[in-house]
Parts: sequence; C-alpha cells; structure tokens
Amino acid sequence: MATVLADQIIEVAHRFGEPEYARAGGGNASYKADGVLHIKPSGTSLKTLVVADLVPLRVDVLLDALHGEPPIDADPVRAAADAARVGVDDGRRPSVEILLHALLPEPLVLHLHPLTANALACNQRAVELTDEIFGDDAVLVDYIDPGFPLAHGVEQARAAYTARTGANPPALTILRNHGIVAAGNTADEVVDLVETATAKIRAAIDARPAPTPPAAIRIADRSRVEQPVDDAERTRITEMILTAAPLLRGLLGGDQGLAVITSDSSDLVRSETRLGKPMVSDGPLIPDQIVYAGSVPCVVEPKYAPLADQVGKAVASYRAAHGRDPVIVVLPGKVAFAAGRDLAEARNALDTFTDALTVARDANRLGAVRVLDQREREFIETWEAEAYRRSVAATAYRGRMQSKVAVITGAAQGFGLGIAQGLAAEGAHVVLADLNVGLARAEAARIQETFGPGAALAVQVDVSDPASQERALAQILAVYGGLDLFVSNAGIARAASVVEQRIEDFDLVTSVNYKGYFLGVRTVAPVLTAQHQVRPDLLFDIVEINSKSGLEGSKRNFAYAGSKFGGIGLTQSFALELIESGIKVNAVCPGNFLDGPLWSDPEKGLFRQYLRAGKVPGASSVEDVRAFYEAKVPMSRGCLPKDVVAAVLYLVEQQYETGQALTVTGGQIMRN
Repeated sequence: MATVLADQIIEVAHRFGEPEYARAGGGNASYKADGVLHIKPSGTSLKTLVVADLVPLRVDVLLDALHGEPPIDADPVRAAADAARVGVDDGRRPSVEILLHALLPEPLVLHLHPLTANALACNQRAVELTDEIFGDDAVLVDYIDPGFPLAHGVEQARAAYTARTGANPPALTILRNHGIVAAGNTADEVVDLVETATAKIRAAIDARPAPTPPAAIRIADRSRVEQPVDDAERTRITEMILTAAPLLRGLLGGDQGLAVITSDSSDLVRSETRLGKPMVSDGPLIPDQIVYAGSVPCVVEPKYAPLADQVGKAVASYRAAHGRDPVIVVLPGKVAFAAGRDLAEARNALDTFTDALTVARDANRLGAVRVLDQREREFIETWEAEAYRRSVAATAYRGRMQSKVAVITGAAQGFGLGIAQGLAAEGAHVVLADLNVGLARAEAARIQETFGPGAALAVQVDVSDPASQERALAQILAVYGGLDLFVSNAGIARAASVVEQRIEDFDLVTSVNYKGYFLGVRTVAPVLTAQHQVRPDLLFDIVEINSKSGLEGSKRNFAYAGSKFGGIGLTQSFALELIESGIKVNAVCPGNFLDGPLWSDPEKGLFRQYLRAGKVPGASSVEDVRAFYEAKVPMSRGCLPKDVVAAVLYLVEQQYETGQALTVTGGQIMRN
C-alpha cells in the first residue's frame, strides 16, 4: 500500500506541477503510510519530484509537537522535523508545513497556489465567496503565518466546522492568501477535487463582467487593453527596454558581475501595472511572491527627466525605503523587469509577479483583491525557512562564464556553434545570432536540453544590415537585459583569382566579414558602455573571430584575406577608442577548421572552391586539398572549436590586454 501511495502522490505532484498551480519550489505534496509522513523537501519543484526526494517523518512525533508547548529558543517546525526524522539526516529539509500535512487524516495531501483559486483566496470577500461557491464543501482558513501557526489555525477551523455542522471537515481547505490544500485517499480523488474546485471558481469569475476603468483613465485604458499595442507604442517600449535594462543589470548585480534582467511588456503587464493599481503599490498576495519576486516592486514613475536618471533614482529610493535591492522594477503601463543571478531566477521572479497580476485582475472581478499587510509580509521577509527555500532554488556555480551573457554571430554552425556550446558549458547564457534562424533555434534547443531553460537564445540577424542588427539587439535585451561578451564570428569566403572574382562576390565577402564586424560593434558598444558607467569596476569584451588569413595573404582567396586584414585594423582601432568605455576589443586568429562547413561543405566549402580554383598544385580531389593544408600545420591537424573557445576565455579573463590578435594555428603562424 505504501508503494501505491508513493506512486500516486508523485502522479498528482506532476499533474499539478504546472505554472497554473505552482511555480519553482512552491506548493507541497505528501503521503502517509504506516505512521510515517513522506513529504516534499523545501525548494524542490512539484514537477520534478520523485519518490526518493521525499523526507520521512514520524506522524506521532509531529502531532505531539503540534499539541505541545513550542520550544522557546528554537523554530518549532525545525525542532519537530529533527525529532520526527526517520533514518539518517541527509541534509534535506522537509517542507515548513509538515505539521499541517500530519494533522489531515487523508493519506494523500497536496498544497497548491493556483492562479484561479487564489482569485478567491486573495480576496476581501473570501468568506462570502467560499460560502457562495462551495457551501459546506470547503473550509476557509483566514491568513495565518506559515508553519506552526498555520497548522494550529487549520486544526481550529476544522474543529469549528465540525461543531457547526456535526460532520467531518471536507477534503478541500482554502487558505487565505496562501492557496488551497486538497486531500484524498487516492490520486483520482485529489485530481477531481482540484479540478472541480478550479472549475467552480473559474465559472464564478467568468460570470462577472470585466471591471470598467475609472472615467479619468477609461479611454487610455481601453486603448491598452482592448486593442493591440500600435507600432509607435511598441517602439517607445523597446526604447525604454534598451535604456533601462543595461542600467538595471549594473544596479542590481552582485560582487561577481551583473544581474540578468528579463522583461515583459504584454497586455497583462501594461494593463495591470498602471499607477493606482493595487499590484503596483499595495503589497504582495502570497508568500511565494515575497520569496521569489519581492514584497513590492520598484516603480519608476513617469517624469520629464531622462529615463536613465529616473531608473537610477527609483532604485536608490527603493533601497533607502526597504533596505534591499528590488527584484521587480515596473515602468507603469509599459513594461516590468525582473532581476536574477541567471535567467532562470529572473524568469521565475517575473513569472511569479505576472501570476500575481493575473490573480489580482480576477480577484477584482469577484470582489476586491486582498494583499498581505506589512506585518504579514515582514514575517516572510525575515523568516529563515523562506531564505533557505530561496537558497535551494539558486543555481550552483557551473563555470568560468557563470551567468554572463555572450552573443555570437554566425552561431548556427561551424566555429560559431562550437563557441556557443563551449561558453554554455562554462555557465554562460549564449545567444546564437544567425541569418539561418531555423538552424540557430534547433541548436539553441539542444544547448538548453543540456544546460537548462534560458541557457541559449536564437535570434535572426543579417550582420550586413544595421536595422537587422538593431532588431536582434532589442530581442536580446528583452530576454537578458544586456550582454558581457560580443563575439563577431559571422563570415563567408568566396575564393577565386583576382581576374576571375565576381564583383558581387567581393562585395558580399566585404559586407559580411568587414562591414558586419563594424555594424555589430557599433550596435552593442552603447549597451556595454552603459553597463560600465554603472559598474566601472567591470570590463566587457568584444572578440572578433578573425583568421590566420588576417595575418598573411591568401592566394586566390584575396577577398576573404583582405576582409580579415581589415578586421585586424578595426580591432586595433576599436580597442583604442572603446577602452575608455570599459570595453576590451581583441581578435582570435584561428587556423583552418577543416572539419567545419566553411571548408567541408560538399558544394560551397573551401576544399571544393580551392580545387576548382586550382589553388593547390597537382590536387585532383578534395582529399588532396585537405592533405595539403594539414601538412602545413606543425601539429598536423586543423583547428577545432575547443581551441578557439580556450582563446576566447583567455581574452575575457585577461584584464590587461586589448587590441591583440591571438593566433590559434597549431604553430602554422608564429608571430614576431
């Protein structure tokens, strides 16, 4: 029976481990068998929960702790968990709601924070709404601090229900500003209970008309909510993101680097963050919002001063008022930003905040949203148990580029893809910017499969088109807030003799390899400069992936070599100018990537081009051309992506070099 219950609690945890019901480490699940409570550890996701994660605790010890005198000098929940633990303490901390789960008689217990149900739970009319929608089929418990107090409150509410009705309490418990608890003897009972409760509350919300905005803002409100944002407004919001996000990266970063700043300018955010809306100024709805998104956002109120000045002053004022940095920053009616040590943390914060916007919107249709008051939220802000939950959710150190943002052009294949993969392995968020966005997306998805959601982003870019570069940058800043490293890798080759080279091929090579490098630097330099202005202790990097052909001429490949020679000139010139803005500019000059598509493509690759152009005397096959080039290298092989990644990492970590061209040629080129 215990095995069946274990499998069933995992089944329902996975079923409801979706954003609609619980995010990140929120929510809880347990089963009881043979006098032992098996419960989810704090900070663990319901969606990924497995039986081996569950922490076993003796039910009788927990109930004795609930009904006894709490210790004076220790957290009563921690003390109860330590006393009730079965087996060796392996460091996993059980949920703070162990006493609540122990007192409920049903073997399966699921605690969720559903968006739909919280429209009732986070409502000033919760008492009458519960009676109206559920009658005697649910117990409503007023908001009580989590842990020991909540368990007592639930027990008292259940006893009051029995005294009033003469019946056993129902299996559905609604916790004000804290979600619902569904209990049952089987997984099917729990699933049916949650789904039925959700459907009833949803029907009640949908039966109410959407609220009419106040007359003073009605016209503007309708233009934002009922109609798609127009191009001019979208442009204004994009400009705000381009200005504010890099500043927030610096303002909200830590000692080791900048924050990741992600943003949302959806209809929901624009309509529900107008000044005067409760979610902008009044307070949080549930403990999870405090844990992951902060109690209240930092609001940048619209003024005539430049936006950069407004952002800086708003963050400084927030720090002075709250004693901490904000997690959420809102430009009312426009866009919301979230800060995190990495994209996963920032996205979780932003999603938690927008979940609260959804709940508030629906709560106001049912009645009026109720936020946690100052005392209630300060308990969560300072509670050690929730600080522990935050720490469990934090990403562990993974490498030398931990949480940095690296943008690589031409990253869908070849050296660019290898660089992206290598930097992701070192902890970077990598942006695969490529004209072939379909292939870039496929490769970004593979990187995310290995390193997690948010590890990679694909954007389309034509490096020779300034407008395309700017559109790509806007997409990058909307997701990550900025960048730490720009790798200008996109390049092409069109080999031919000087008398046979088509002018359009020469122009194409020059436009991509030379002009594209210039346009990329021109596009990203203002962002890197803005970040450095906020964090002058940090330097940022631009690395051009040049070539050994940028250091010596290349017979019958002059267009490529010329563009790469020019690239060295750009690198040195950019380095002299941009170091004043905290930007190092260097180049890597790899040897031939003989296994990459530039060389090995059966139709357009350099092996085939060089064979046709007669560049290798006596060569009659692609294999002959390859052997010729391998023989030129003292280390007897072509350059590999891992060699280039090592060079890029060196240049990023080297704090006293700029304007350099680092050769990675296996000894083929030895610079004086």
